[in-house]
Amino acid sequence: MSFTNFKTTECLSTNAEEIEQLTRTRMAELNALLELKLRSIKKAPEGSLRITQSHNSVQYYHIINKGDNTGTYIPAGHRELAAQLAQKDYDKKVAESTVKEIKFLSKILKDCTQFFKKNTLAEKIFQNLHKNRHALVEPVKLSDEEYAARWQAINYKKDFTPENKNFRTIKDEVVRSKSEILIADTLNRMNIPYHYEFPIKLITEDGTKRTFHPDFLCLNRRTRKEFLWEHFGRMDAPEYATQTVNKLNLFACNGIFPGKNLITTMETSSQPLNTQQVKKLAEEFLV
Repeated sequence: MSFTNFKTTECLSTNAEEIEQLTRTRMAELNALLELKLRSIKKAPEGSLRITQSHNSVQYYHIINKGDNTGTYIPAGHRELAAQLAQKDYDKKVAESTVKEIKFLSKILKDCTQFFKKNTLAEKIFQNLHKNRHALVEPVKLSDEEYAARWQAINYKKDFTPENKNFRTIKDEVVRSKSEILIADTLNRMNIPYHYEFPIKLITEDGTKRTFHPDFLCLNRRTRKEFLWEHFGRMDAPEYATQTVNKLNLFACNGIFPGKNLITTMETSSQPLNTQQVKKLAEEFLV
């Protein structure tokens, strides 16, 4: 979900290095999985499991000897043995599939490494151009920094009344509270792009569209995903708390959920917002 409708003419959605890194991550997970399943197979009972069904009755048989297609009946009181054998059979299939995929991905990584050494990737060509050409060329893939810069440069109408207050951020922006200064300055120090009170259109309960101005609209430059950040600063005031619930319900009706595309912070007079809270949330969703 994009709140800005920011679009580029990029032809590539991912970087080649990202695909390589994903492959390496998958390889590491597969190797760990293989080691786990091989240990499980080694500890499992000898033999395999045969299952038959007659009407509503299911019977389990333990096959140990090679060439034995019948096996020994497993009575109801020993169903744990049946479960262990079933798990073993499953683990063996998983291990066989994992070995095949590891071999396949190993070849891909080897080919990728050789290709990257000999060739210039399409998205790197723009970076290698002389800086005087950058303004004249539309790249097939923007760097994270260039994407963030263009996103940050979006112009929007600021419908903001400072309410006779003069809270200023490190970037000399006027905001409404000291807590908003804390959030803005933390985002700025962490080099996270944001817009203050960016207007978004939401559908209200009566079906009409209204413009709202959430506190912050932030960008994760790595994933290029946008997040709203709302700070609720007077949660010990009953009327304000009710308004907060109503706003969160409105967000949910418009597909905006905490942890998905919404970050929330709250405070009361006895539990003020602190920098560590803001930093942890920013690291979790925006870095």
